Amino acid sequence: MISVNTDLTMRALGRIPRRCMGFLVCLPAAHLARPVISFAKWSRNMDTAAGASPTWEDMWSKGVKSKEKWDVGEASPTLMEVLKLKSLGDCSGQRVLVPGCGRAYDAVALAEYGFSSVVAVDLSESAADAAKQFLSECKSPAASKIEVVCADFFKLDLEPKADVIWDCTFLCALDPSVRVAWAQKTHSLLKPGGTLLTCIFPICDKEGGPPFAMSVPLVRSLLEPEGFQAVEVREDAADHGAGGGAFVAKTAFGRWTLKA
Repeated sequence: MISVNTDLTMRALGRIPRRCMGFLVCLPAAHLARPVISFAKWSRNMDTAAGASPTWEDMWSKGVKSKEKWDVGEASPTLMEVLKLKSLGDCSGQRVLVPGCGRAYDAVALAEYGFSSVVAVDLSESAADAAKQFLSECKSPAASKIEVVCADFFKLDLEPKADVIWDCTFLCALDPSVRVAWAQKTHSLLKPGGTLLTCIFPICDKEGGPPFAMSVPLVRSLLEPEGFQAVEVREDAADHGAGGGAFVAKTAFGRWTLKA
C-alpha cells in the first residue's frame, strides 16, 4: 500500500460535513477550474520502497461504516455484471485472490458464484476484523469458503497460487511508484494460464490520490510486459462507484490471461 503522513489531513477531512462528501468526485476537464475537495495532498511523503502503509489501518481503526468513504456497501457492480454474464465459466475447484478486500463484499460474491476457495487480503488489521465480522453476519453458506488474511500484498506468499485474481480499486490506491511492482507481484501470485480481472477505476481527469486516476492504456502498459494478454476489455462496464455514490467516475473492466 502507500505510506502517507495524514494526521492533519484526516482531522481536516473529519470536519467536512457529510453532505459535502459528494464533492469527492472525478469531474470532467471542463469542471476542473472549480474548487473541489480532492485527495491530491495524500500523495506527499509516501514511502515508495513498498506498497504497505499504516495509513489504511489509521483510517479503518477510526471506524469506516458501510457505504462511507470508499466502502461500497455491497459487492462491486462491476464484478456483479461480470458474474451475471458467466464469462468465467465453471470455477469449482478454483482459488481466487482478492487483494485490498475491505469488508469482503466481493469475496462473498465470488464464493457464491462457485469458487471453491477465496483468499481475501487486507493490510489493515481493522479492515480484516471488519471483514470477519461481515462474514459472520452475512448468513451466506458460501462464507465458509473464504479465508481472511491480514497481510501486505507485496510480501504475500500464496501456495497454491491463485487461478484468478480480482483487483478492484486496489491498484488505484497504490502510489504510482509501485505500479510496476504491483504487476510483477500479481504475476507471481497467479498460476500460469491464470486469469486477472481488473476493475479499472476511477477513469477521469484527476491529480493526485488515492485514489489515483486510472485508464485502460495505463493498465495495459503495466500488464503486457509481465506476460499478461488481454482477453476482454470493456470500457462501458457497470460503474463501480464508492461510498454510497459519494465518489463517482467512469469504470472499465479488463480480463487478462497470464501466458503459460
